Amino acid sequence: MSLLSVNNVGVRFGGVVALDELTFEVEPGRICALIGPNGAGKTTLFNVLSRLYQPNNGTVAFDGHDLMSVPAHKIARRGLARTFQNVALFPALTVLENVMTGAHSLGKVGFGRSLVRLGAAREERALRERCLDLLARLDLADLAHRPVAGLPFGTLKRIEFARALATEPRLLMLDEPANGLTHSEVDELGETIRAICDQFDLTILLVEHHMAMVMAISDHIVVLDFGRKIAEGPPEAIRNDPLVIEAYLGAPA
Repeated sequence: MSLLSVNNVGVRFGGVVALDELTFEVEPGRICALIGPNGAGKTTLFNVLSRLYQPNNGTVAFDGHDLMSVPAHKIARRGLARTFQNVALFPALTVLENVMTGAHSLGKVGFGRSLVRLGAAREERALRERCLDLLARLDLADLAHRPVAGLPFGTLKRIEFARALATEPRLLMLDEPANGLTHSEVDELGETIRAICDQFDLTILLVEHHMAMVMAISDHIVVLDFGRKIAEGPPEAIRNDPLVIEAYLGAPA
């Protein structure tokens, strides 16, 4: 059974159709890429899945359950995490503290008990150890106690990954993670995404414009144009699809 099932989802903003009866599925443990021109509806879909937007029609199921009935503040507890196009870290906090903020939704102590520190210290120690382990697995352990301000952009992207992983997601949504990176950093990022998919038993939904990386790491690709799905399939089929070449990829030189 698919982990994520998007069925006939439509989103309209006045007379503008952002998503037009979009349907596709994502299988567990796979990397599925959403590609298409700017304005094709990719980020709109992410906002639907994050519960920031309510679709005008259609359904979305996550692990067999209706995702559209889940409020935005409970999405992380259901197993979905997301990164954004622009890095959104706390510059004055350390790398470790930034990663720990990602796991706040998993806390069990509650407001009342935290006021009197009943169980809070033990929970915080366990969280700290888990986040240190995450940093080690992403080769960031040496930076754990450094403020994030001034760190290279590629490193900041990996810290965002660690923070998202701290929520213990089953589905990780990456919104243009290669945006602003150099060519060498993009290559390294692709290896990192493939590695975390395997190491953490994740399913990844990826929005990205760097086609070399998309083709190298994706198991399945869905192509959007003006909110409509115009193609889907494995990378080799998408690379040679006439509709995709005309709408997005362009003919080879």
